[in-house]
Amino acid sequence: MSIASILLEEKKAMMYVEEARKRAQEIIQRARAEAERILRGSSDAEAMRMELRRYEESLKEEAERILSEYRARAERIRAIPEELIEKAADLVVREVLGS
Repeated sequence: MSIASILLEEKKAMMYVEEARKRAQEIIQRARAEAERILRGSSDAEAMRMELRRYEESLKEEAERILSEYRARAERIRAIPEELIEKAADLVVREVLGS
């Protein structure tokens, strides 16, 4: 595995984490907007608030699950042993200089 591919994979993982954060924020914003809409039209506001809390918690759990998956991917990339990276770098140098 070359350094370039390792760096590319790490960049991809970081992009996945950032995208997951954005998706989580969007989910939470939609949940809040939906909750406000429901609360305005509801005669039983307290029951709706409780429903909103349950809904928001489930969305937060989903967002956290997504973030956790992307963090795990990033950690797997970071866990590549330094010796392997050095070997890959040596191979790249030999390939370039040998051409």
